[in-house]
Amino acid sequence: MVMLDIDWDDLRLFRALAVHPTVRAAAAVLGISHSTLSRRLDRLEHQVGAALFARGPRGFALTEAGQALLISVEAAAEQFDSGLLKVSGLDRRLEGPIRLTLPDFLAFYCLLVPLRRFAQTYPDIDLEVDISYAASNLDRREADVAVRMVALDGSPPETLVGRKVGVSYATGYRAANTESAACWLGWAADDDGAWARQTNLPDMQVRGAFNHAELQHHAAAAGLGMAYLPCVIGDNDQRLVRLPKMHPKPARDIWVLTHRDLRETARMKVLRDFISHALADARPMLQGQI
Repeated sequence: MVMLDIDWDDLRLFRALAVHPTVRAAAAVLGISHSTLSRRLDRLEHQVGAALFARGPRGFALTEAGQALLISVEAAAEQFDSGLLKVSGLDRRLEGPIRLTLPDFLAFYCLLVPLRRFAQTYPDIDLEVDISYAASNLDRREADVAVRMVALDGSPPETLVGRKVGVSYATGYRAANTESAACWLGWAADDDGAWARQTNLPDMQVRGAFNHAELQHHAAAAGLGMAYLPCVIGDNDQRLVRLPKMHPKPARDIWVLTHRDLRETARMKVLRDFISHALADARPMLQGQI
């Protein structure tokens, strides 16, 4: 089958001229000049290989080829309009899948119970939850909505849209059944301990590599060392106690994000709003206000 590379705007011009069979009237409807209309009509007739109008003193009259093309164009326009309505309706309906990605500790301590209410309120939305810290999976369309930790006063990638909904505070913790701990738990093999020097125990050695917040959490509870943790983790485990004279400090901003193409989709909007309200309710816990 031969596919003609025809500009849809030229077909709109053709439809306008079929309804308003003078160059002046059709050009006025389309908002273009007479010469532009004539030039584009000549181009369209050249592309289809047939005269679409018979020119006469009283205007333009469709030829047999023009009548056949008009039937096809009207049918295509009707299908296109129908498709737009269906797509628009899908975006407005509160049903269908949503892939949500978020850090594990925000899921465990702040959002799983609210998400149960969300599922009860919107039973036709199929929620898929993935634990991840990476913003890139939104760019790759591996998720629709993301809750992300962003550097204080930082911004998410430009390809994503959303808003800051809170701040995660952190402080130091040790196992409750020990009087002291011999070291800070490192986050990576090449951890230089710069973060530890910002605490009130700057000279304490940083040892090991525990590269995940929940891993640090359980390692500290097991007595392997001190951990600098989000307050929402440390304060919710009775096996841990805060280090003395160390007050919670802002550590990361919390953002709710989506891809630009999905920001007006109704089910995405209700989930983003729901999560934003849930994290606002959890603010005292996130800020370590015990």
